[in-house]
Amino acid sequence: MSTSSKMNLSGNDAVSRVDITRDTNNSAKNEAPQLSLLVKPPQKVHMRISDFTQLVARNLQYYLPGTRVSQLKKITDWMNSSNLDNKVFWMTGHAGTGKSVISAKVLHLQYHNSLIGWHFCQHSNPLENTSIAILESMSGIMASRFPAYETAVANVDKKALETAKAKDDAMEVYKLLFVAPLNAMEPPTDANGKTCLKLIIIEALDEIHDKQLDKFLKVVTCFSDLPPWIRLFLTSRRYDKILKSLSAKVSFILKPDIFT
Repeated sequence: MSTSSKMNLSGNDAVSRVDITRDTNNSAKNEAPQLSLLVKPPQKVHMRISDFTQLVARNLQYYLPGTRVSQLKKITDWMNSSNLDNKVFWMTGHAGTGKSVISAKVLHLQYHNSLIGWHFCQHSNPLENTSIAILESMSGIMASRFPAYETAVANVDKKALETAKAKDDAMEVYKLLFVAPLNAMEPPTDANGKTCLKLIIIEALDEIHDKQLDKFLKVVTCFSDLPPWIRLFLTSRRYDKILKSLSAKVSFILKPDIFT
């Protein structure tokens, strides 16, 4: 790991702050913004990338302007935290409590800011719902949006990556596509030299099938291996398996109220 990846983020002055409570687009209208999530795959490393444009647009249609303010503020406070341990935010609740709507809204608000990667799990699409498929798609999205990461991940051992994929070794794929390249990078900074936190969204962990969910939860519990400027926003229903894996690993647990 490079020395810069271990830098101290103590003090909010060292971090470029974000605000996901401010909706500058369509704030006065109840309409889903036109946002294409289809990205161009990186040229140097072959990646299969999932397109969630229609799914996110559909979820955004259920967002009512002026609602979910308290939840969005809590997510903003987490994003701006300088505590190195505050890397994972888990929003959990029963079906119909608005998790998917909030995830879509966070993606919309941060698309042109801190967001570098995302995946929206769907049990109806098993080919895009395996641990390997999720990691590969997120890595491809990150490479298309984050030039420094594209350069770093291009150095991946391609033979080792193909071997890990063939063995369905999600942990090794995670190390090759995320741990090694991200820790080799210099921390991203803004024009004032402040560290820019980068956000990854993974929606609906509970939609991953059982055996694959076990593998992916092991990956998530190793998220502390990534640099301190990476933030992971997760959502899921309160399944015992997920609760057992994540309760001791996350910084914040948010239970959205369907009526707020």
